[in-house]
This record gives sequence, structure tokens and C-alpha cells, in this order.
Amino acid sequence: MSIVNRKFALPYSWKQNKTIHLYVDYPMKQIYLIFIFLCCFAFVSVAQQFQGGVAGGLIGSQVAGDTYSGFHKLGLYAGLWVKLDANQRSSFLIELNYSQKGSRHNPDSTRQDFTIYKMRLGYIEMPILYQFQLKNKMFAEIGPAFSFLLHSYEELDYMEVSYGKFKLFNPSFVAGIGYPVTEKLGVHFRMNSSLLSIRTNDLAGEVHRFFDHGQYSDCIMIFLSYKL
Repeated sequence: MSIVNRKFALPYSWKQNKTIHLYVDYPMKQIYLIFIFLCCFAFVSVAQQFQGGVAGGLIGSQVAGDTYSGFHKLGLYAGLWVKLDANQRSSFLIELNYSQKGSRHNPDSTRQDFTIYKMRLGYIEMPILYQFQLKNKMFAEIGPAFSFLLHSYEELDYMEVSYGKFKLFNPSFVAGIGYPVTEKLGVHFRMNSSLLSIRTNDLAGEVHRFFDHGQYSDCIMIFLSYKL
């Protein structure tokens, strides 16, 4: 029996005349739900043997290739993590988090620029990182992350716009440093950059990165992690 794979967007009313598009890939919807359930189950079971906890903080983001610049889009970061020690100085870290990314351009009257642009992207993200100790108790983190788009929204001068579809899946590169404030509490600073274009179509102003071209999500993140 063949299965027809259909993609569609569900409108969710957020404000008057504004719509956030929730993306559901059917029948991938059921697969995503099973995937998230298994990940949550793994976090609970693995945490009984290894280190695990929660994390939360802020994200400053921009989109390279949207003709604007600056990490002006503020978003939230929240998730779960599990860590497996490889030896006394290094470990492997797996996370499952929700990240608010996108872009924002504010008007600048000194340049006679009165444009207001907003791009809001919400992702379920799974970083897989290698963490190793540095001097003075600091540690570094590096590795890939895999992002699944949950919702998107674009606005230009208070009017909803659409400059093309966003990809439902996007890999990224993560690097950062951290410091253990206490035995259970740690502070992290990270950079997160997409490896592929976040859109399915070409646009004016797009840039080249590695073997692809288009628009790319770049983020700086600062957050706290707590060991349960």
C-alpha cells in the first residue's frame, strides 16, 4: 500500500492580520512525534546512568543574505541534555531543545531608512557535541546540530509577507565555551551557523557558504545549564 506524502501549513492566529505558519509533513507528522517521544524516553533512562539536566537562555540571531546585518532578533532557548564522559577531560553531549531564530531590521532615521522587517523561525534542534576541558575549569564545545522547523513568520512594515518557503530540515555547526559556576550550574556561550540555506528558493542578496548559496541563519547564544 503506497503512502502519499503531503506537505501543508496550518495557520495559527497570533495577532490581528498576522499568521504564524505551523509546518506539518504528513505522514512524517507521526514519525516526528515518535522521534520526540523516543528522545524524551532516552533522556529519562540514560540520565539514570549518565549526567543529564535542563538548559535555558537567550539567542541573538541574524540571517546572512537577507540584505540586513546584525544580531538584532532576540529569541528564547530551552531544552534537555545528556552527557557521557569519555575520560577525565572530555565528554559527549546530546541535547534536544527549542530555539527561536530569525532576523530583525529596525528603522534608522539618520540614514532615512524607515523599513521594519521581522523574520521569526522556531526550531526543534538536536546538537551532538564533543566537550573538552580547557584551563581554569573552562570547557569548549563543538559539533553538528540538526534543526527541524516548527513555525515561521515574516513581516515587512507591519504587513505579513512571504519571500519563499523555508526548509523543514537544516544542519548547522555549533562551537562554544562554558564555565561551571557550581557543581550543578554552568554558563555557556555558543555560536550556531546553518550549513545550508534556510530557504528552498533563491533571492536577491543571497550569499555563498561552503558548497551552497542562499540565506543562512547565524546565532549567538548565552544560557545556563543545570544538572539534575
